[in-house]
Amino acid sequence: MDHPLLEFRGITKTFGPKVANDDISLSIGRGTIHAIVGENGAGKSTLMNMLSGNLQPDSGEILVEGAPVVVGSPKKADSLGIGMVHQHFKLVPSLTVAANIFLGRETTTGFGALDRRAMEDRVRALSAEFGLPVDPRDRVGDLSVGERQRVEIVKALSHDTRLLILDEPTAVLTSAETDELFVVLRRLAAQGCSVVFISHKLGEVLAVADEITVIRDGRVIDSRPAQGLTQTDIASMMVGRDVLLRIQHTPARPTEEVLRVDGLYAVDQRGAIAVNDLSLRVRRGEIVGVAGVEGNGQAELAAAIAGMSLPPRGTVTIAGHDVTRAPVADRRARGLAYIPEDRHEEGAAPSLSIAENIAAGHLTPPIARRGWLSATAIHRYARELIAKFDIRGAAPDTTIGSLSGGNMQKVVIAREFESGPDLLMVSQPTRGVDVGAMEFVHNSLVRIRDEGAGVLLFSADLNEVMSLSDRLLVLYRGTVVAEFTQATMSELAVGLAMAGVTPTAEALAEAEAEHARVAAELEASGTRVEDGSAQVEVVDTAPEPLPRAEVTEPAGREWRAGLAEFAGRALTSAVQPLVAVLIALVVGAVIILAIGQNPVTAYVELFASPWRTPFGIASVIAMFVPLTIMAGGTIISFRAGFFNVGGEGQLYLGAFFGAFAGFTFHGLPPLVHIGLVLLAGTLAGGLWGLVPGALTAFLRVDIVVVTLLMSQVALLITNFFVTGPFRDPRATVAGSPRIDASAVLPVFDPAHGLGPDLVIALVIAIALGLVLTRTSWGLRVREMGELNRFADYVGTSTKSMAMQVMALSGAVAGFAGALFVIGPNGGRFLQQFSPGLGFLAITVALLARLNPWASLVAALFYATMMAGGTGIQAVGVPFPMISVLQGLIVIAITATFFLNRRRRKRKSTVDANPDSALPKAVSA
Repeated sequence: MDHPLLEFRGITKTFGPKVANDDISLSIGRGTIHAIVGENGAGKSTLMNMLSGNLQPDSGEILVEGAPVVVGSPKKADSLGIGMVHQHFKLVPSLTVAANIFLGRETTTGFGALDRRAMEDRVRALSAEFGLPVDPRDRVGDLSVGERQRVEIVKALSHDTRLLILDEPTAVLTSAETDELFVVLRRLAAQGCSVVFISHKLGEVLAVADEITVIRDGRVIDSRPAQGLTQTDIASMMVGRDVLLRIQHTPARPTEEVLRVDGLYAVDQRGAIAVNDLSLRVRRGEIVGVAGVEGNGQAELAAAIAGMSLPPRGTVTIAGHDVTRAPVADRRARGLAYIPEDRHEEGAAPSLSIAENIAAGHLTPPIARRGWLSATAIHRYARELIAKFDIRGAAPDTTIGSLSGGNMQKVVIAREFESGPDLLMVSQPTRGVDVGAMEFVHNSLVRIRDEGAGVLLFSADLNEVMSLSDRLLVLYRGTVVAEFTQATMSELAVGLAMAGVTPTAEALAEAEAEHARVAAELEASGTRVEDGSAQVEVVDTAPEPLPRAEVTEPAGREWRAGLAEFAGRALTSAVQPLVAVLIALVVGAVIILAIGQNPVTAYVELFASPWRTPFGIASVIAMFVPLTIMAGGTIISFRAGFFNVGGEGQLYLGAFFGAFAGFTFHGLPPLVHIGLVLLAGTLAGGLWGLVPGALTAFLRVDIVVVTLLMSQVALLITNFFVTGPFRDPRATVAGSPRIDASAVLPVFDPAHGLGPDLVIALVIAIALGLVLTRTSWGLRVREMGELNRFADYVGTSTKSMAMQVMALSGAVAGFAGALFVIGPNGGRFLQQFSPGLGFLAITVALLARLNPWASLVAALFYATMMAGGTGIQAVGVPFPMISVLQGLIVIAITATFFLNRRRRKRKSTVDANPDSALPKAVSA
């Protein structure tokens, strides 16, 4: 019996409540090109990840040549002859072609040395066999995008590949390079290799595919032969409605100039000139497109206009204002909106919610008033945009990083389109989005143009940029080499200009002849030559919301749903810390058993004994007060991405200078004196925190190293003070003179240690929590903690914020120190007053998963454990066991924290490199 090369039978895959693939069955024949199309979130990537060994289906089976197989890993996929070429290349630019192709499986000589000649000969053989001309000795960094695509395909085919998966293979190719790729694919199919072709470009799908499968909402809608289908047929199956697939360009009505660029230079990451003496103009009411092979200065030009990098020469003027050296925030205030090319690194904050990502670009009433955020207004606005832009699998509180790449792009587009821009700069707006979203995006671009904004459009999709542009500029090596209007542009002329060739009559004739030759070869190989511009008709009316939009629910139901979601997230976030603590306690129990004691009895005494006596309760409160305050400051710095490990030094300086104000001034009213002590401690800690903040902002020093060093310096300074000029000769230990009685806080209940310091600590902790979660400043803090360029992109001054965050973190630690010396357990500064509170606060913050509200519980847990030292000694366990438990908890919590951060970074690249990690909960 002649079986298909590959079959999916009843494949189902879920991620929690999300059904990514629902009973999918399809087959791929030998030597055929099988296209899989569908909207973002339809389940294409999940299906391919199961085929490439990165995921396992919940049910169903995969068959290769009629035999069931378990593709448990990418290596297993390789052994089955399955290779995949991703949209974003996985090549090392500094290595040669041969080194990249054989990376990780290098050929060696009998003596163990690399056999470069053998690898190069093998590459030449593969190149000749598949018709993919590449030089094995070329450095990948010197190759064009089309040449790198060939290298990726040769790499995939070097495993004796029988099934080649291509994910958006033409996204970064010129039309000529696309034609060359199709010739290669036809040749591969003729040689018996099957090809899975994933693309949103329906014209290309019809041109190259033998069979087309449409997936919608995780289900196979239909599989049909490509012959006889139209782009409209496919688009309608993809989105479940009629989609208009032609652009009818309406005339522009340009008015005054909104963007002026003169003599601009810009450099790339290597320091080489990427934009060379470039000038351009954009007027209100027109779309100016920028075309060019990727890597010819488009990204650097966009960054210079947006303010993401400052040009060494030239000027940029927006709406008549010179913004060449202006920060991003000023440019946005002048009416600039910007959709960047890289949604992960710039356009979004992956770990923040959709609502927070949208609010970051709209910090004006009603979303923000006087610096305070309105959660109700933010969620209402987010729901409106989710509905209007049909962002699938989304609610306002959904983490944006859990969305598919296309749906994440919709969030970015929604935020920028709805800002009412005077100048909209768009880079690759429809890369990775489906045909339904393309329709909406293209119509929205024309609507914004017709409403009087100027649009500067960067796109690697030649059909897109030609169809939408009123004027088209072609970049080559950082310079505008040609300008076209709708009346003068043609694909051949623009293509020549993109290659650096002046589109003269002679050059156009030569290009036409070459195009005819390639078309004939494509026709001979079975490829149908079609109009590849599967684009969208521009309508005169404003675009309507896409279907399946989320509807606004009644307020009561919405409130209950929000509360349930909050409770669910809180429970989920608490699991890892609880597991980490349990692991630490289990290891501690083993140690206690090893010393001959009962761990159950020991733990009961450790956590219960402090609450049995007034002295124990007082000990808990004495630890809880400074830990709660310091954990709040630590959480703010950590949420901003600044690992302030110098809290101990800031605490000590705050305690000493608070005490200094207490024993230096006399005769002041109690409230004034107490306020002066707290102010002195706050200023001392704040200034000590500001120093590493400034060093990090301007010199980019390592924040961990500098705060740790400064903490030790602070301890040396206070030790010098209390053993030198401010030593109290009556004290038996190193300490300062006693502070004046008017500066000491009263005590409500001396037996239990209850005083105003506990109330103050709770007020400070709550205030810090509100600042972090309910203010515009706190949102900027969380933007910075993404550790990408999102904060810069939305106009946050990262240098200023670095200093503010570190100053506040230090001020909070200093306040905690000053409060300690005037509290029930203070009275003077003692050099050994802290049992490592600065480092314990870090553990509390990590135990709370950087949640300011959870830190109150974590601080109480630690304070109880510290106060239980007497109880645990009473049952024969030595006091150092508490330090062991603390260390174990620190190790477990820190490990989970950094593992989560690493996992988040990997998740942010899944859309660009699907086999680098498991797919997101809502897969494309």
